[in-house]
Amino acid sequence: MTAKKASANDPGPATNPEQVTAFTVFEGLGLIEVTVPMIAEFCAVSPQTVNQWRPGQQRAPLGRVVFLTLLLSHMVDELVRTYDRWGLAPKTWHLHMKSCLEGARQALIEQHSQNEGAPAGAFRQGERFFDQWKQGDAARNWSAEAAQQVALGTDTTRLEL
Repeated sequence: MTAKKASANDPGPATNPEQVTAFTVFEGLGLIEVTVPMIAEFCAVSPQTVNQWRPGQQRAPLGRVVFLTLLLSHMVDELVRTYDRWGLAPKTWHLHMKSCLEGARQALIEQHSQNEGAPAGAFRQGERFFDQWKQGDAARNWSAEAAQQVALGTDTTRLEL
């Protein structure tokens, strides 16, 4: 798997297998109001661990990264459904929603590219985690709640709705 480049001067991923990578999936999840405490709960780790994964200070297990990629994809779908159901709204709201969707979709595309080199076991593990999460989501409705928060304007685009 390759890391997201840290800067324009960064030559790209190092060949050192011990290098810790930051994954784009965390950006996308943040755009659609999936918080660090939520990610921690979904991954059965502490919020401090998630805060170390996000910038690449600690290696995120590849199975968890695959799970979070599947989660981001699901959440983008939920946000699209929320957008489609919303009805009449001010232009700024539509701009806000489109901005969140575009940013999350771009993060998803980049993360899929980063996941390309993951071993098959990471994909199987990520799919198992996602199946377990979906059962919890059916009961607790996390995805609809996060989409609703984005729709209500509590995101990072800084648009006043």
